Amino acid sequence: MKMYLSLLLPFLLVFTSCSDDETAADDGLKRIERQVTKIAKSGNLPSLEVTVQTQEDVLTFSFHNEQITPQSTFGIGSTTKLLAATLVIRKIEVGELSLSDKITEYIAPEQINFIGGVENVTVKNLLNHTSGIADYTKHGNWGSAVVAGNAPKTFEEKLQYINPASAQMGSFNYSNSNYLLLQKIIESIDGKTFDQSFNDFYAAYGLNIILETTKTGLESFFAQDANATMNVSGWHEHYGFDGGAYANTNDMNGFLRKLFIEKSILSSNSLTMLEDWVSMDDMTIPVGAGSLYEYGHGLMKLKFGDDSYIGHSGGTLRYQSFVFFNPQHDVTISVLTNCSGQHYNNVFFQEVIPAILDEL
Repeated sequence: MKMYLSLLLPFLLVFTSCSDDETAADDGLKRIERQVTKIAKSGNLPSLEVTVQTQEDVLTFSFHNEQITPQSTFGIGSTTKLLAATLVIRKIEVGELSLSDKITEYIAPEQINFIGGVENVTVKNLLNHTSGIADYTKHGNWGSAVVAGNAPKTFEEKLQYINPASAQMGSFNYSNSNYLLLQKIIESIDGKTFDQSFNDFYAAYGLNIILETTKTGLESFFAQDANATMNVSGWHEHYGFDGGAYANTNDMNGFLRKLFIEKSILSSNSLTMLEDWVSMDDMTIPVGAGSLYEYGHGLMKLKFGDDSYIGHSGGTLRYQSFVFFNPQHDVTISVLTNCSGQHYNNVFFQEVIPAILDEL
């Protein structure tokens, strides 16, 4: 990506608070606001939105560069996988699908039989990334296609980016291809497009979380180092169930509380199904002094100090997200930003998120 970093965009950063009830936030939450604002300024972040809710208080605030248009919607990237998995588990809950179903029962074998061992892959293998199917976004030409504006859009086009050689089935290997196949299964069950199924599902719970694979009109930024930032709003990755949803932190916070606290989306038994953990092995992800180290069915587990959090994080070429729930204390955290690249990744996951977790 270094060839694109010569396009510099100087940032003059300002902060705007949009807390619904600033006086309701306790001292810890106020410290989060101050700390995150300081980090966002020093890290030259373009936009950031945060919602943290404890048993007593809720804090929502945003930070943005005055040179860009303030936005209330962000891409959530791979956090979409938790939302997609919730929809899939709901299908299992009502008897329309089973974890043990072979995916060739729902997807025409002639479309996917070029993938080694695909005839043995189950819905469970897709949900927890143990299918061994190669990630289409790791294909050598995928990144350059995104930058050039011709990234694969359709299911069939994305299939062409999957390496037919199969990795060892049963071992954890995070792959966007798994959720590409899950969306095709949901289409087969519902008889409508995967985005319609997804959007209808969340609209029924009063959540403005939209899957839109060709979303336009939102700014996003990319920086490999602190001194080289470029506007990449024209890059479109065309994700689906693997990362194509858009939302704000209030709706993501609402999703977490409906799912894990109110249990109004899935039953307690189905929530237990989400938490069927496998080790992420050498694919663990550091988050400050903690790490994302286990994966369930579309669900990540984070160990940070003495606390454990469950949820999902996301990182694309344009966005980053962190949407997690602390079951010990009923705390929900949703953080979204419209930037990526090594510099912004480090600021987000190694500074912003740890600063929040340290206060909680």
